[in-house]
Amino acid sequence: MTTFDPSVYDDPKIKTTLALLAEGKSKQEITEHFGHKGWFSIDQYFRRKGFRWNGNTFVPEEAETQSAAEAARFLNSKAGQIIRQLSQSNANIRQVAIKQGFATVDEMGDYMRGQGYVWSSEQENYEYSESLSTKQKNEQTAASQVPSKSADSLEGYHHLLAYLLSKQDKLFDLLETENEGTLPRYKFRGAKANKTLGFPTSLLTLLSDFSKEFNVTQRDIIEVALAEFFKKYGYDDQLNSVLQT
Repeated sequence: MTTFDPSVYDDPKIKTTLALLAEGKSKQEITEHFGHKGWFSIDQYFRRKGFRWNGNTFVPEEAETQSAAEAARFLNSKAGQIIRQLSQSNANIRQVAIKQGFATVDEMGDYMRGQGYVWSSEQENYEYSESLSTKQKNEQTAASQVPSKSADSLEGYHHLLAYLLSKQDKLFDLLETENEGTLPRYKFRGAKANKTLGFPTSLLTLLSDFSKEFNVTQRDIIEVALAEFFKKYGYDDQLNSVLQT
């Protein structure tokens, strides 16, 4: 077998394709990016450069004999970062886990298994497992084909019910509010002050037309709009603190 030449990573097409795969782009999206009719031409290009497809991305043909640490030199992903950090001398697995945002080493292990890696006591690092990756894909496919639970059972709706109960006050307000075509009124504390804001002319036209049609001042419209915005996006308490009771 010909020795793999790492300089091929400087090839713009190789570099771009691997970057797009690392971002989670599909084969179809990458094919369209390069303007090809099908994935075959990209696959053949990589094979001519000494790569093979491992089910997730292209890796050097010699990757079968490489350790995960060696392969991770070219792996632009969180899993690659973990492997590179663990390959350093005097690496501390707990510190690596914390640095990568995991609460425990076990949590990091679960993540790595989800990426197709298993722990190697001999290497004191993670190694890619082709069989684990294939098994996970098969399980995901099987899970997507499992019929949903019967609607008669409340077992699958516990989380939804708990969420609805936590929001019941807001739900009651929404369900019981009758829209009579009139604007709600909000009385704000504090003296009136001027503030100059620039709006698109189309928005100003709507503001003016609504004001005339419904006989309400533009200031009232803006005050109501801001109050409703604060209520909708989690600023209820702050809004109530500046309203007159």
